[in-house]
Amino acid sequence: MGMTMYIIRRLLLMIPTIFGVTLISFLIMQLAPGDPLLSQHSSSQGERETSRDAYLVQKRALGLDKPVLLNFNAWRDYHRTAPIVAHYLGRPVDEITAELPALAAAAPGTVEAERREFLAALKIPDWHKRLEDTEHQPALAQTIADFVQVWCEDAGTSAVPAMVSLLDDPQAHDLATRRGAIRALNHLVSEPLVYSYSREPKEAETAAVTASWRLWWSRQMQPEQIAPERIAELRQAFAELIEAPSRMALMEGLEQFTRGDAPYFIERLLDDSASLAEQNIAAIVLRLYIGKPLATDVAVTADEATVAEVTEHWQLYYRLAHDRLTPPLATRLWNIVADTQYANMVWRLATFNFGPSALKTREPVSERIGRAVAVSAPLMLISEALIYLIAVPLGIFCAVRRGQWWDRFISFVLFMLYSVPTFVAAMIFLLIFCYGTYWTLFPMSGLHSEGADELSWGEWLLDYAWHAFLPVVCLSLFSLASTAMYARASMLEVVSADYIRTARAKGVPERRVIWHHALRNALIPLITLFADFLPAMLGGSVLVEVLFGIPGMGRLSSTSIEQKDYPTLMALVYIDAIVVLVSLLISDILYCVADPRITFGNATEAE
Repeated sequence: MGMTMYIIRRLLLMIPTIFGVTLISFLIMQLAPGDPLLSQHSSSQGERETSRDAYLVQKRALGLDKPVLLNFNAWRDYHRTAPIVAHYLGRPVDEITAELPALAAAAPGTVEAERREFLAALKIPDWHKRLEDTEHQPALAQTIADFVQVWCEDAGTSAVPAMVSLLDDPQAHDLATRRGAIRALNHLVSEPLVYSYSREPKEAETAAVTASWRLWWSRQMQPEQIAPERIAELRQAFAELIEAPSRMALMEGLEQFTRGDAPYFIERLLDDSASLAEQNIAAIVLRLYIGKPLATDVAVTADEATVAEVTEHWQLYYRLAHDRLTPPLATRLWNIVADTQYANMVWRLATFNFGPSALKTREPVSERIGRAVAVSAPLMLISEALIYLIAVPLGIFCAVRRGQWWDRFISFVLFMLYSVPTFVAAMIFLLIFCYGTYWTLFPMSGLHSEGADELSWGEWLLDYAWHAFLPVVCLSLFSLASTAMYARASMLEVVSADYIRTARAKGVPERRVIWHHALRNALIPLITLFADFLPAMLGGSVLVEVLFGIPGMGRLSSTSIEQKDYPTLMALVYIDAIVVLVSLLISDILYCVADPRITFGNATEAE
């Protein structure tokens, strides 16, 4: 009962401990210089706009557009700033340049003064100096447009209602302001209109998907009729797609359609009696062959008709998302702490849904970690097994023969091994055995030869052992030496105890004294070292894996730091924290197994 209560208490204490670890790690990453995503995207002039859009989509997917710890965006009134933002985003740079002299000389209380106050709050470098200097005003105009865009990206969906209100009454606002409102909405929202279902379709998505396609279809004048023979073929192909055994088979089946088949799939999608699976297939086909037919952005030179058409698209989005964009009071209060970067990260970690990485590939973090663990775990398991199988008997051997030449020789070798850092040993082994300077006995990188998948099971194991030999040796040398010295010191302390002398005085055989009486007590310090086993197995060795080109946990940690892949880093920190705490708990339990005199009952009762 005492141990059970102790385990439960330790498990409960893990929660605040892990919370503290993740909070500290999160704050450190926030304080790190540079943007974790911006460096992933090209900044050349030709790719600037596309790159910025990709950056923004990825930033919002990771929740990095939200405030760090507290979110008060829903409580801010954006109706005052929305016209100012639309004013600058709806005009060309040369028009903004022409307005700057009047902006600099604006009297308090005027519209220009209000705009100047807003721009000053954006913290544009050398704002006042550049505003007064006419030579710098053309460049300042472009800077203003860029900073206003960034303001929109940071404001997010909280400013959408105020911006849509500028579009609701065309008579109240000029064409340039409405153009700017549309352009601002594109920075506030990523992909507002939905044309297909998610990978796991849900009924809740149907309204948004069908509304987009219904609006597009309503504008098609006299669509081309499909021949009856083709309709029969489409029905059969559609039924086969519904029963497709895999997503790969589904994607292959889509190749048999054309853009001219759109009327049939529109009919299937908008049919109220259609099943979710049928609507999903129809949406996929339409998305593939029609694309995204409803424009959501306009140029700064767009005419009245274009602005009116795109305005209708944004009004559709606002109607569909109204409840989410204007939450009730309770939700707004909850979002102060729940709709933040940290809360988003904690939820992902708590549910083990680590999401996509911050790299361009957006590969799921769990898959990256899973592959790395599959590489590092066997290496660490082999090295740890070698360490304990060699070091513990070696330490006991030296302790039993204390002062003899065997003890002195082995201790000298252990000290030599202990003094050689792992990465130094790795570089020496690579130089001597891999690079060809002396010999080429082992491969210099990787864990398998090219074409290893075609080898038999036995040949595959031999190939793995050939590649893994030097990394395992490097991972084992340092820990083997330290563990052997710990085992020696622990055994020396135990064999000098009174109960060992008593056992010897009774005539108990020396082998039984050492292996039965002394060993279990000498294992206590070694069990403490064993607490590092699981973290080491998952963590791998950064330097060894980098030097030998092994794609394990150590190398993943290194590359994630270099590439500022914060989702992967947070997942690694979170997993490592859990593993360390579980390892300490296992060590405490092993103490009782090694020495039955250790109990948690008294400690639990005392607390």
